[in-house]
Amino acid sequence: MLLNMGIVKQKYSRSSVSSSQITLLHLIYKYRFVSSQLIADTLGIKTISVIYRRLEVLVKYGYLDKRFDKRLKLVGVPAAYYLTPKGLRMLQALPNHEQVTEAAIKGSYRDKSVGQEFVSHTLNVYKATNLLKQQYPSLKVFTKRDMTQYDYFPSQLPDAFLSLPTDDPQRPKRFFFDLVSDRLPRTALDRRIAHYCEFFDESGWEVTGSELPILLLLSEWGPAEKRIQRNVRIQLDRSDMEELVVYTSTAAALENITDEHAIWTSIEDTDELVELSQIA
Repeated sequence: MLLNMGIVKQKYSRSSVSSSQITLLHLIYKYRFVSSQLIADTLGIKTISVIYRRLEVLVKYGYLDKRFDKRLKLVGVPAAYYLTPKGLRMLQALPNHEQVTEAAIKGSYRDKSVGQEFVSHTLNVYKATNLLKQQYPSLKVFTKRDMTQYDYFPSQLPDAFLSLPTDDPQRPKRFFFDLVSDRLPRTALDRRIAHYCEFFDESGWEVTGSELPILLLLSEWGPAEKRIQRNVRIQLDRSDMEELVVYTSTAAALENITDEHAIWTSIEDTDELVELSQIA
């Protein structure tokens, strides 16, 4: 979204921050941590060096900082860019950016020291939603920072909330999307599913006036997917949430998707693959 720089507060003039740079900052705010490759994929820019130069200029201005470890680069972990408090305050000064709160700015001080596992998870979620957007251009992706603007989501937010338009404009398909790391303890996944079940069982979603969102759980590889399916079925049985629909897939399937887009499996029928738009 390009914004009119003429209505930015005086201290941020057009000469110091361009509209294209605002677009970058807005995108980085949405995902929290980004890489030059992910930004290039989102914007449809094939030359990564173009994005790299733009990001480095914003680092020089002090609006961005980056986490970069040469040892991690050797194993394919890219530099991760994030907004500094200065960058967040610049966005906060723009019209219609009330979502950039003081709490968000205060919390941003932790971004330079938060664990690498969290950063990598955030980048992988961004990568997954990018791939889904490539398959379904009309798909709307809401990140955790987007969801904090609304009070009808559970306190433990999914990694992303997805909305896919259908033939009925009033009834898009809605999904809670979670990327389940192989390193996530089973108890943590159990708590997450139990939390969702409790939230829905206590009518937390009724205020939206829409059907329950479908849970999409993306594992890193096949054997992990089987464990997820088995554990989630146990949790649903315990919670007596028969109406909650859960589908799974793997990161490898998403990256190597065919034209049919059929990579999702219901935990109730693991022999059939369907595409996102076919999930009932």
